[in-house]
Amino acid sequence: MSQSRTSAGLDARGLPICDAALSEATPINHRENVERFRMTPIRSIGIGTKSSLKASFWRTDLEDTEVAGDPDYAAVMVHLGGALVRRNAERIPGAIGSMSMQPFETTRWRLDGMVSFVHIFVPVALMGDVSESLFSRDFGAEHLAVPWATRDRQLFAAVSAVQSGLLAGEPTSLLLDSWALILSDLLVRRFSTHSGRPVRISKGRIPARGVALVVDYIEANIDKDLDLAELSSVASMSVYHFARRFKETVGISPHAYVRRRRVLRARSLLDRQVIGLAEVAAMCGFSSQAHLTTVFRSQLGVTPGQYKRMAG
Repeated sequence: MSQSRTSAGLDARGLPICDAALSEATPINHRENVERFRMTPIRSIGIGTKSSLKASFWRTDLEDTEVAGDPDYAAVMVHLGGALVRRNAERIPGAIGSMSMQPFETTRWRLDGMVSFVHIFVPVALMGDVSESLFSRDFGAEHLAVPWATRDRQLFAAVSAVQSGLLAGEPTSLLLDSWALILSDLLVRRFSTHSGRPVRISKGRIPARGVALVVDYIEANIDKDLDLAELSSVASMSVYHFARRFKETVGISPHAYVRRRRVLRARSLLDRQVIGLAEVAAMCGFSSQAHLTTVFRSQLGVTPGQYKRMAG
């Protein structure tokens, strides 16, 4: 078996490879690729962290494998390039651009040659939260089935957007959680046994007291890698309802709001002219100085270094 390997800790795009330690929360599919099949991911995101969405990019020519199912994660696979892929006894092989899902039971995969693909892992527990919010119905692995090699337009568009975001930079836990929620909503609405049921419409704003609590919490923890679960807990709401109602109340998503507050905090620190950019990045919750530079420039049109020179 041959695989693409990178040097100096960077992938082909120059992005850092996340060699996260495996844990009990690591999706079984990812764990088996690493421990059983001795594969090395080209890039991993969210593995070994608290984020809801996790993903890993692979390139392999391992011809024939049996992979155990994972009752805790829906593993969506996108064929990025290379040979045809076959699953169990499916008559039509998966080609470049097709999407499929690792079933929740042991599955046989066969490759006709070298293949590049990405696994995007969405927690079943989060889909359960979405199902309860939409349909007032319980949800488990037995309620979900994505057709083999599907080209469903809505799912394809959402997964493609997430895939592009994963490759574009360093997503925070809050952004990964937001993507996981979008995919959970689509999977439950379109590919679960609850599809077609009347959706329970729940609109409204978060009470002013709840908004104040969340805003204060964000300001007090702006240097931390915040996630949707803790913010929704502060508001005493489910993750699904919190994310939707926060946007209805504030006008932007929780991720966009936190990103804006990080940039404004960074700008305030830069105005003082007393600390370096790396320290500013850490104090404002950015994963690195490069991450600070990317987000700061996207929000204000100048880099932190340029802003600091202008402010001085």
